[in-house]
Amino acid sequence: MAADLSKDQLKPDHPDRKTGYERILTDPAPPWFVELYPGGTGTGFLQKLERHAILFHQRSASKLVVSFDNIGNVNDLSFAREPWGWKFFRDEGWSHLGVLARTKAWFRDPEIITYLQDKADEGFFDRFDQVVFAGASMGGFGALTFSGLVPGATVVAFNPQTTLDERLVPWETRYGFGRVQDWDLPLGDAAETIATAGRVYVLYDPFFDLDRQHANRLQGDNVVLLKTWFSNHFAAPMLRKLDMLKPVMLGAMDGSLCEADYYRMLRVRRRLPWYIRGIESVCGERHPKLARLARQRFRALRRQQAEADAASEAQ
Repeated sequence: MAADLSKDQLKPDHPDRKTGYERILTDPAPPWFVELYPGGTGTGFLQKLERHAILFHQRSASKLVVSFDNIGNVNDLSFAREPWGWKFFRDEGWSHLGVLARTKAWFRDPEIITYLQDKADEGFFDRFDQVVFAGASMGGFGALTFSGLVPGATVVAFNPQTTLDERLVPWETRYGFGRVQDWDLPLGDAAETIATAGRVYVLYDPFFDLDRQHANRLQGDNVVLLKTWFSNHFAAPMLRKLDMLKPVMLGAMDGSLCEADYYRMLRVRRRLPWYIRGIESVCGERHPKLARLARQRFRALRRQQAEADAASEAQ
């Protein structure tokens, strides 16, 4: 294949980067491509836009997840790049429409807004009995706002922003590139778009001030705010560490997750070093006695778990 390419096609824009052609020649094909290439067994499409791409896999005839990239994916130019949550949704057999972003623009772009609006108008989402919008951080914003195109859809958002419009959230100091986008475009404020959604699950750390203020803007009987204490801006990675991410996602996606079940599962966090470090970081100076007691309890729980594991292995 390399012999069929010109020197210009094989010349990268930067000496430390591969061209797209070089990546195709040297990197393994991603699993989604194996499904969708002409000889693959899957059904779907890849739609390349100027600043976004859409990857659709038709699996379940009744269940669809629409996922959105977070800011960490934007600069991933690898051939193997996948939409957010792709492997998980594939393994669960859900149809999946993944929105991949090439800029940190918080989807404030007429091309992606028009594309998804057109999909809604043509009845694409009506083909499915259950539609879930999902994402984290910037992707959580996308899930919350674009769910307004599909009344009754479920939303699962980890550490989302509700908007970066400085007229609405003047206290938001992060994401300078996102804040300067055009916030007069449609679907720019999740506090409004979630009104027509089904259940809206929002996972966040109440001790992380900026995320807490965004969560507090989301009001309504359909909103389920799930506190993931001391996770900072990383609720999903903490749940993954606790082996909770899969059951939480499954429960939220089918609408069965309730606060009582969530907090019951979350009790295992007491044995997680990440959790105790979070307590010490937040409480260390203001409540040193509380932080010390938490550390003692953490050590006791870890010893109990180690003893239980040793006894189990001895049997």
